Amino acid sequence: MSVKHAIKVLSNLILLIVLCAGFSACGTTQSEQTATPLPIESPSPSPKIPTPNQATATPITPSETSAQEPRQCTFPLAQTTTAESTPENYIFSDPKVVLTAPKGNHYHIVQWLPDNQQALITEDLDSNYIYQNDSVPQQSISLYNALTGASKVYAVRPYNSEPPSWQPALNAVAYRATSYSNIDKAHNTWKFTDQLWASHGDPNAAQKLADNLSQFPFVVRPDGSEMVYRSGNKISGLDKSLKAIPSISFDPTQWDYAKERRDISPLSFQMVGQPDTSLIFLYSNGIGGGGYTFVLNVNTGRVCELNLGGWAEKAAHWSSDGRYLAFIRSTRYALPTYSADLTVLDTITGNLKVLNVVLPQGTNEYHFVEDFVWAPDNRHLLNIGEIYTSPDTQAKIGLYLVDFVSGQSINVTPTYQFYTNSPQRMAWSPDGSKVAIGCPAMGADRICLIFVHKTVQP
Repeated sequence: MSVKHAIKVLSNLILLIVLCAGFSACGTTQSEQTATPLPIESPSPSPKIPTPNQATATPITPSETSAQEPRQCTFPLAQTTTAESTPENYIFSDPKVVLTAPKGNHYHIVQWLPDNQQALITEDLDSNYIYQNDSVPQQSISLYNALTGASKVYAVRPYNSEPPSWQPALNAVAYRATSYSNIDKAHNTWKFTDQLWASHGDPNAAQKLADNLSQFPFVVRPDGSEMVYRSGNKISGLDKSLKAIPSISFDPTQWDYAKERRDISPLSFQMVGQPDTSLIFLYSNGIGGGGYTFVLNVNTGRVCELNLGGWAEKAAHWSSDGRYLAFIRSTRYALPTYSADLTVLDTITGNLKVLNVVLPQGTNEYHFVEDFVWAPDNRHLLNIGEIYTSPDTQAKIGLYLVDFVSGQSINVTPTYQFYTNSPQRMAWSPDGSKVAIGCPAMGADRICLIFVHKTVQP
């Protein structure tokens, strides 16, 4: 067994142990568990923002509600040092424009397919609206071929902020779509239901897989072995043959223990599955006084809470080996957030690192990470970072490569100014050879390719 494979197996095994720590129904009694908990500090009304590479998590202070606060996740190898992956050197080419959207349309870059040739993208069709409801624009889902330059539309749906996902076992695109009915334009009312669909390439022959989805994203395992979604108060799913897998009960309101400090907005989660396990990272941002970061075992329904000293905002991604969870973190309850850090959690040791992707030049400047992707070496992260002198000024935006082990951050395209107009702005191919990135120009959205040369450091 290779060292890389051994680390991956160990990481997956330990994260499964995480959700069993403190739960007697996971196969062992509580007295038999040997997991060492992540050290927890006493609650503080003003959490201290951790310095880079020395992050200390501050727990959430529970409110007086009837909801239950989950147990804290624990890490069996807490306070230990483990071997890191071998770093690679990356040299980036200048961006090359490969796609330009019609005026008013906007691209979202979702992921590269395993063939390293095709990229899954969506395009908001600003000029096309659903014929029943002219207030909702449509959105196309396509595969862009970087070798031929051609694009193939797989589906068209009402605009949806939830990205589609490639389902390798079905050789199809899985996506969520909203079906509207009983539309009354005079009174601006309608009914709708959210559904899960799959398309093999013909938009007119898409297959409906599930109906009445709740306000949760769906998750497709990287190998396509499962698709998991929430319907009602249950987590349901389909295997690679589209056979239903056993459902489990899951009502997120029972964990909404900070409800009294939140605003009236409904509780909404994003979720992303850890590779090769039954674990899903659930997160909701802290805007309006909320903010939860849970880990859910979809086989058992067990939940534990991650103590991150803040809230996961916008994006969260697992490294391809499943060991590290990276996310954009904020520490404020209200807008403007003033800063949003890139934070990496080692799920073997529980170590938390907060990284300075962009260093403000002055004391009155604010820094943000808008989007990021993991490099193939599971050690570097490519980030779109920006600096504001005030929330109302024009941002200075660059593309930064960060080594989260050393904390070193480098602007890899210092002569090129990126700017963002939406989430899902870039993806790095699995073989590391190229990055697809949004590179909008005045009056038009575009996608660029950046070609990457890599060498292993001695």
